[in-house]
Amino acid sequence: MGRERAALALATVCLALACGPWGPQGIFAGGPYLGRALRPFPSDWSFSDAHMLAGIETRRDGFRHAVTILCVAAEGRLYVMARHAPGKRWVKNAVRDPRVRIALGAALYEGRAVRLESDPEAPESRAVVRAFLRKYVGLEAEGARALVGPPGPGEDRAEVWTFRIDPPEPAP
Repeated sequence: MGRERAALALATVCLALACGPWGPQGIFAGGPYLGRALRPFPSDWSFSDAHMLAGIETRRDGFRHAVTILCVAAEGRLYVMARHAPGKRWVKNAVRDPRVRIALGAALYEGRAVRLESDPEAPESRAVVRAFLRKYVGLEAEGARALVGPPGPGEDRAEVWTFRIDPPEPAP
């Protein structure tokens, strides 16, 4: 009986961490971030490159859901990415309701997630790919371009979607 109680207590703690009202905990998704978002919205997000991960809080049917994600700054703007995007809950939420909150370190910002078009030759897409390779791989690749769209038959890659974080809509 003692082991069963210990296992139940451990499961309860893990569930509380995963579903608590304090945002994600490592690889576990979480509830909403506590606290108020900072204002004004940053005009230059290059400081985000000091953070390997950001948190993103999305909304659905009155509930908030937060996860940790990759982020890069390109030309002063903030971008977040989702691997295996069509199956991610936060991605589905952001498509339905683009209002998001971004956590970087101890700071929290309100914003609006805007999915990038799937043109790998677009200057914005190319800048994001270069920023991603620079930050996460340590590689300068001027001619890099995104692999966009779902994988074709026989391709061994994930579908990646990129969102730009724009300022929030003005309050009515």
